[in-house]
Amino acid sequence: MADYLGLLRQIAPAAEDGARTYLAAARLRCGRELNTAELRLAMSQDAGDPVLMGLIRAAHTKDPSARRQLVTQVRCPQGGSQ
Repeated sequence: MADYLGLLRQIAPAAEDGARTYLAAARLRCGRELNTAELRLAMSQDAGDPVLMGLIRAAHTKDPSARRQLVTQVRCPQGGSQ
């Protein structure tokens, strides 16, 4: 995971920040850590998970209100609790 987050940081620091927020929210809401494959899927499937893309946008624009709203919308992948 650290390597993937490092690559995101090189692409755009906001991408890493948004991904870290997404991972933390998923850990709290789902009761487990997402793995690298799950984060990559959320980043790349179709146009990306809308919540993850929103968190990246909120990190870029430094919008804490949007961030707070979006973390409540993180969905658990199969095997999670919500």
